[in-house]
Amino acid sequence: MFQVVAMPSSSLGFDSLLGSLAECIGPMRDARQPSNATRYSLEDAVLGAFGAFFMQSPSFLEYQRHLQTRHGQDNAQSLFGLTTIPSIEQIRNILDTLPARGLEGVFISNYQHLEEEGYLRGFEVLDQHLLVALDGTEYYSSHQVSCPCCSIRRHRNGQVTYSHKAILPVIVSPSQSSVISLPPEFIHPQDGHDKQDCEQAAAKRWITAHGQMFAHRDVMLLGDDLYSRLPMCETVLAHGMTFIFVCLPESHPVLYDWIEFNAAKGQVKTIEKTRTQGKETVHYQYRYLADVPLGGTPSDRVLNWCEVTVTRQRDGKQLYHNSWITPLDLNTPQRVIAVVEAGRSRWKTENENHNILKTKGYHLEHNFGHGQQHLASFLLTLNLLAFLFHTILGYVDERYQQIRHIRGTRKGFFRDIVALTKYLWFQSWTALIEFMLDDTQPAGLIRNTS
Repeated sequence: MFQVVAMPSSSLGFDSLLGSLAECIGPMRDARQPSNATRYSLEDAVLGAFGAFFMQSPSFLEYQRHLQTRHGQDNAQSLFGLTTIPSIEQIRNILDTLPARGLEGVFISNYQHLEEEGYLRGFEVLDQHLLVALDGTEYYSSHQVSCPCCSIRRHRNGQVTYSHKAILPVIVSPSQSSVISLPPEFIHPQDGHDKQDCEQAAAKRWITAHGQMFAHRDVMLLGDDLYSRLPMCETVLAHGMTFIFVCLPESHPVLYDWIEFNAAKGQVKTIEKTRTQGKETVHYQYRYLADVPLGGTPSDRVLNWCEVTVTRQRDGKQLYHNSWITPLDLNTPQRVIAVVEAGRSRWKTENENHNILKTKGYHLEHNFGHGQQHLASFLLTLNLLAFLFHTILGYVDERYQQIRHIRGTRKGFFRDIVALTKYLWFQSWTALIEFMLDDTQPAGLIRNTS
């Protein structure tokens, strides 16, 4: 067995991130009655589940249990602070009683640290605004297993689908390839609405609950066509934020009649741009109009509208088209183009958030445990925190950046750390990364022959 000597931790490094999680575990209420038979603590259950998500290995705790049996030490203890390792079933039973909101403080504190240390400056657009994309996704679905928190959909053929859905807000930017996860908002069936209204209600709850989080920061929300409704727009503005929401003709026919009426009078302005993208020449046409009444009548909320159509020049094939409404001024061509680029970055919530969580090892849609109360939402939140912690380490930890670059793929990196921690004991996360970076006999490597 090997021991690797740890290096000092850095600001916003792994130890700091894990500490923010530990701070939120402390106030959580353990629903179990005090008993001498209570072998596993609430802290062990939360940190154990988080460790499995962080390592992207459902078997991580089982590996560490074997390591502990063989050598009296394990990485669940040294890396994640567990005292004892609960079984998966014990973890599920404990976490099922814990509301996921108890973990929101972890997202908030780390957002604040990123803000204070200047890491969010690279995300700023349009006069130092942060773009926050709101988008709902389904993370559990079954035709048989359900709980009181499930949304229920009855199909025409008589089949019933039980599901869990949530809004997963993220900070995005046209200039950044990664996203920063923010506290999720869960879509509950007791909202009493259909699917779309449920997402709207959840989005309004998130805005109301977390508006104060951005008290000293200008925030611009991004959302699909579902969000470009007067009540949602009013909610956003009332909480001191602004927005760029997709606005499609099929859901806003009166508004588009207004736009076409003004286009006929020559009031809709146009910008033409040609760009080289790879080997192709691509044509961009921007159209925009100020003072558009959202409901189609002059007495309604007045916003500004813009659209972009992207075509391939050699054959005229349309590559992209979309349109948005926003309260932001569209007073120069440069401003219009910047607003469109910001609006288009909403796709990153799918590509850099949902798709990575679903297909790159986090297994967002896998049923890690359904439970009867809070288990599904609590586990999802731990999974998001694991994703957030790896994202932050990718920004702030030079050694982490180096090993990720060396390994090339995300899956390769995780295969390595799981394999290493299955057989070797590391004193800390820093020690593990240092071991991976050293391609010779690592300094401080000690063979334990006992």
